[in-house]
Amino acid sequence: MSFKDFWTNENNPSLPQSEYLYNGRHISVLILTVILCVVLTILFRNKSDRAKQILLRVFGYIFLFFEISSRIVDLIIADTYTLVSVTEILLPMHICSVMVWLIIISTFTRKQFLINYSCIGGLLATTAFLLYPAVGLNRVYMSFTCLYSTISHMLGFVCAILLMTLGFAKFEFKKMWIPYVCFIIMFSYGALLNFVIFPGADYMYMVNDPLGLGLPFPYQILYSVIIGLYTAAFYLVYWIIQKIKSRRAG
Repeated sequence: MSFKDFWTNENNPSLPQSEYLYNGRHISVLILTVILCVVLTILFRNKSDRAKQILLRVFGYIFLFFEISSRIVDLIIADTYTLVSVTEILLPMHICSVMVWLIIISTFTRKQFLINYSCIGGLLATTAFLLYPAVGLNRVYMSFTCLYSTISHMLGFVCAILLMTLGFAKFEFKKMWIPYVCFIIMFSYGALLNFVIFPGADYMYMVNDPLGLGLPFPYQILYSVIIGLYTAAFYLVYWIIQKIKSRRAG
């Protein structure tokens, strides 16, 4: 792979699923992700709030580097420059990309509702990638694009976990409505992309069933129910943990 190929991802053939899914490279990514979650939690759980904030900001700067540099590369190698093509490069349009930007904002602003939503949405998006990496690990060589995708998803998962294990996320039942509103806003943005800005697109898996389930009803209904129950689980688990801590303290 030449220097140009590394940045443009040219001459980098795709691999069949049997050659990358749960094989050496994929398993290594999963193991490293878990190790980072465990090690960083142990190292920083008793550190000061300032030290924890520095750690999260390091993640934020790494995300910013990849998000900005990837767009610069895409702009440089683009064949045409129209309003549509440039907008498509600059805007975060996939769930993962949207969540990375929200994680970046939450780590620097410390807004509680963004921290909570970053955990919920971030784990949903990055877990899907880690379990089924349709991009990043599916090429022969780890080009810049592959590294960007893989590292962003890995660290996105780690950051979402650290926001919880280091005590930043607080899932209080009285504020459980907020992440639902955030999901509605995010998917409204997705609808704007799919039906207005880029008609015929399927960003955020809103139009076509990605798994081909063949359900007798619109798969979006199942999609919504899963997200609803998944979100509620964070608040239920947090409530249980707080009850256990309260009893031990009492």
